Amino acid sequence: MIYRYHRSRRELSRPPSRRREAGPASKGGRALIRADGGRGSWIPRGFRSPARASRWAKGFLYILTPAVALTLAAWGVNAVMQAMTHSRFFELQEIRTLGLERLDEADVLERLRPSSGRALFDLDLVSLKGTLLTEPWIKEVNLRREYPNALSIQVTERHPVAVLAGRQVEAIVDETGAVIEAWPNGGEIPGPWSSLPVIHGIEAASLRDRDPAAVKRFSTALAILRAAPAAAGRDLDLDVARMDDLRVQRHGVWLRFGSEPFEEKWERFLSVEGEIERRHEGVQEVDLRFPEQVIVR
Repeated sequence: MIYRYHRSRRELSRPPSRRREAGPASKGGRALIRADGGRGSWIPRGFRSPARASRWAKGFLYILTPAVALTLAAWGVNAVMQAMTHSRFFELQEIRTLGLERLDEADVLERLRPSSGRALFDLDLVSLKGTLLTEPWIKEVNLRREYPNALSIQVTERHPVAVLAGRQVEAIVDETGAVIEAWPNGGEIPGPWSSLPVIHGIEAASLRDRDPAAVKRFSTALAILRAAPAAAGRDLDLDVARMDDLRVQRHGVWLRFGSEPFEEKWERFLSVEGEIERRHEGVQEVDLRFPEQVIVR
């Protein structure tokens, strides 16, 4: 008996399967397939199809192109900056100062002398500002580059408001308590500052170190000065050594304020000052510590 076997139509329509054979042409158990579909050399799975290889190449270029562009742009900017830095066209040739009153411009420029001749781009404005602020008379400073070759300096100077009469050192200070100038105690106050109010009971070193007690005394002294009417003048001596017994000397007479409110006590004293001068001779002290009273001694 003869048996005949026929393939089904479905089986005939299938493409012939490609079997992988392990052997010398294998790598890690995988068949080595050439690009043309044959065997012999191993090709990564993503490259077995030309379409996949093309997509992979496009993706790689998509990532690579911006990186190359950024690198070239950075290189170009650096090259331009190097050229501008070494160009004499941008070399610092002029420094303009504004706001100087007591300070000599030559002294300010001397502090900036190491920066002369450098390119305007190379100047470290933060460092230059710190250098200028080491000058006690300078309270604030703003620096601005003015291209191509100038530097503008706007200075705010400190304004003395009082003289501190310490036991060893006297000094002039501004409204923030910053010590501007100091000299040994025992001599006369220098001419330019002789008309400033004199504060006793505060040491310049303590105020410079921001000692809380010294800062509080200084703030109280300023409050007394601000409360004083124009008629009281500025030729005053203040003693703030004892916070419970604040005193002000005016025309050789000590006014005992005690504590606040200072404005009311100034007004009370000035309202009877003329009568005190007419009726009393050799007055040494006027006590204003008690409400609605003026005690003359």
